[in-house]
Amino acid sequence: MVKRFVLQWHLSENCNLKCLHCYQESHKPIQLKYEELVDIYNQFKELLKRLKMKGHINITGGEPLCNPHLFKILDLIKEDKDLITFSILTNGTLITEEIAKKIKSYNPYYVQVSLEGGKKTNDYIRGKGTYNKIAKGIVNLRNQDIFTSISFTATKLNYKEFPKVVKYARKYDVNNVWSDRYIPLGDSEDKDLALNYKQTREYLSIMSKERNKLKKLKNNHTTISMYRALQFQMTNDFAYGCTAGDTLLTVMENGDLVPCRRMPIVVGNLFENKMYDLYKNSKLLKELRKKKIPDDCSDCEHAEMCHGGLKCLTYAIYKDLNHKDVGCDID
Repeated sequence: MVKRFVLQWHLSENCNLKCLHCYQESHKPIQLKYEELVDIYNQFKELLKRLKMKGHINITGGEPLCNPHLFKILDLIKEDKDLITFSILTNGTLITEEIAKKIKSYNPYYVQVSLEGGKKTNDYIRGKGTYNKIAKGIVNLRNQDIFTSISFTATKLNYKEFPKVVKYARKYDVNNVWSDRYIPLGDSEDKDLALNYKQTREYLSIMSKERNKLKKLKNNHTTISMYRALQFQMTNDFAYGCTAGDTLLTVMENGDLVPCRRMPIVVGNLFENKMYDLYKNSKLLKELRKKKIPDDCSDCEHAEMCHGGLKCLTYAIYKDLNHKDVGCDID
């Protein structure tokens, strides 16, 4: 995909689906009116116009398929298909054959489905019965030839189960598997889910081994993406650079604008200030766009690309961006 300005758009939901880890669990569901959603959409179009860029919207939640206005929003995007592409980030449990056909009619760039490990672990994290429901949803998506990706969030509970996720992906003809580390945003119990240094290194090694296995298989159609922070250390493919506040913004369900869904620092509300004005004038977003290299990364050969790794994890742990990624083993 051509480089675009990415908007992560959280839609509120009207169904009661719960997950052990949730990046917006501190937010009370707020159901915006359709006219308010149109306003947000038009603000994004104005941002693109002012920056002279094309855009991409990742529609997420909660669970976006529970939002009554989802397909009305897709109608708007369809009208602007030469300007904006979109993807849907879902838990996968609500994707019937009919829903998959409807999604296909809007030509999504991809649909991302979350899976957290083997059946026991996944259902502990995402709810009883979701493991099998996700499989049915994926089959429906693939039957429509929709590019389907599995997202795996690595925590202390599940990081060793990444191979089970890859096996699942191959069984159901998933196009791609990608993963990143869990970001603690809440209390001490929440922080206990995050990987420590040793676990991070083991997790990256597991990912790399699974990726190499797939490359050796004949007639394999599933890939593993390793483009996230620090993963390039195992592949030498690409040094990740955080784009939050630069070519990535997130709109929460109440209209709050934050740099990234995993860095929920509110820079303003879109019903009080316009997206472009916040983008240009926010002190935090300006700071993120400077791509400052942390002091302890200054001598690293990858610093100009990596910029210190996962900024959201650094902020979650230190409340300060001037630190290298806690999982990095480069001195």
